[in-house]
Amino acid sequence: MRIYHPARGVGGALRENSFVVIDDAGVEIGQGGLRLRVLKKMLPERPLDIEMEMNAHPVAGDTLFGALCARAEAICEEQGGAPARLYTRCAIDDTARHEYFTRMGFDDYDGDELFVLNVQAMAGRRRNYPPVGTAIIDVELRSRIQREEFLVRLKSFGCVEHASEWLEERMRGPVFAAKAVYCGSDYCGEILVYGEPNEAVLEMVCVEPKWRGKGVAHALIDDVTQQLIAKGVPYMRANAVRRNQNAMRMFRNCGFEWVRTDCYLLGRDM
Repeated sequence: MRIYHPARGVGGALRENSFVVIDDAGVEIGQGGLRLRVLKKMLPERPLDIEMEMNAHPVAGDTLFGALCARAEAICEEQGGAPARLYTRCAIDDTARHEYFTRMGFDDYDGDELFVLNVQAMAGRRRNYPPVGTAIIDVELRSRIQREEFLVRLKSFGCVEHASEWLEERMRGPVFAAKAVYCGSDYCGEILVYGEPNEAVLEMVCVEPKWRGKGVAHALIDDVTQQLIAKGVPYMRANAVRRNQNAMRMFRNCGFEWVRTDCYLLGRDM
């Protein structure tokens, strides 16, 4: 059995963060990779977010897991020793995967939580307006540079990495809104919502740390909700990582209801 870095990264991971295992006959029996995000704005207490993707035959599992964990430790050192969370996604009904990773020391305290807002039920309710001295504007996305700058801002808050083409496709859909709050030239926060006539998706709502607790997120969600009410969209869904208690609380305060845990985020703090 041999383990090595493949010619290309696994599952979107960089080559140096990816591994492939082959048996003595040269048959691939496992592969995995690590994707790193730095989320200082979203999770300042543990800003390094390292997601592990791993699929292996049982005989290769421990070898691959060990290599990925060792590489995760090296990534933490390269990032200056900042606190990190190493985790992997696990379907709720995937008992074998859950048992394997918990046996290897991962906990199951975290999860990807689904929330849904009954949009039409919000009609006629008291509006949430942005803080005094600020204004909500539509984000200008006409040029590719503007779209890429917008995505970079969202990425800094923890939004998954997308390309300009991904955004362009959603802009052509029946439901789309990209809005920001500014205080003069001071950027306060932003929101991205897209979807179909029967359901909108809140991809991201982000607020600069110094503007948190002032109602910026509530105002952005409310502004988009009014737009969805006018279009007759019945529901808007959003996901939050369970350990991000601020996001969980914010969604509930904005009228979203928790529906289910979409998947476990099995992991450990580093």
